[in-house]
Amino acid sequence: MRQFDGVDKIPAQRSHAGDAADDQRRPGPAGRGSPEGRFLASAGKPLSRLISDLKERWAAALVRVRSTAAALDHAISTASERRAHHRGGDRPWPLRLTIPLAAAAEALTAFVAMEVLVSTAGLALGLAVMTALVGAGTACMIANRRLHRLSVPAFARAVEIAFVAILTLLRFVSLDVQDPDTLAALGGAALAALISAVALLAIEEIVVETDTFSVFLSRVRVWSRRRQSMRARSQLDGCQARLDTTGDKFEQHFLDFLLKAEGFPLAEAQQRASALRIAVCRTGQLDSAAGSDT
Repeated sequence: MRQFDGVDKIPAQRSHAGDAADDQRRPGPAGRGSPEGRFLASAGKPLSRLISDLKERWAAALVRVRSTAAALDHAISTASERRAHHRGGDRPWPLRLTIPLAAAAEALTAFVAMEVLVSTAGLALGLAVMTALVGAGTACMIANRRLHRLSVPAFARAVEIAFVAILTLLRFVSLDVQDPDTLAALGGAALAALISAVALLAIEEIVVETDTFSVFLSRVRVWSRRRQSMRARSQLDGCQARLDTTGDKFEQHFLDFLLKAEGFPLAEAQQRASALRIAVCRTGQLDSAAGSDT
């Protein structure tokens, strides 16, 4: 019995010794580290660095999006406030650039009338410019009363009509002196009167129906801020698209690493690859950090 027991113990001892030797030859998880750590330290290092760079770009783009959105909101509120206090129409302000043209037409026709009153062309030109300024000023004063929702006095309209009538008479006299043909002088004076009346009416309507420069500038600022906001949003979308594409590539490489190098089952490998991709490509902390910066 003793010999049998001894013989029986020998295989058992050899079996325990073999298991110990196998454990020594196969390093455990503590010695080798996790598969994720080995992948990030070897084959996945370039992609992980690229993802880190893309996340930094994404965070910077997010800051630009938020800052441009805030600037756009401020520009919209400022434009709305200025528009609420504007009493005129909503025609674009650049139409007011035609007022000097109308005044120049008034001065040109007034020069014809002043030639008969003075002996020199320089003096006639000066009087013509002053006459045009008086006419434009009268039209602007009438427009200002209309902007304040005040009735235009009949006296102001009478002055405007008298202004045009007197200039027309002077033009007729001047043209009649220069050309004995009375019919031609009458036609020229009538044409000059029509130009003068249309110019004064155009100045008045342009002042009433157009924006002020501040309202126009606020609209331009809104347009500019909106373009900047759209550009920043486009850059953020581009960073997000590149981050998603790189994340897909990172997940696929890690999945191949788990299947080929580590020998993991497909289901577990897919689960690990998806979890690592979410952990590496997560932008939630960057979003909160960008929000605190802004």
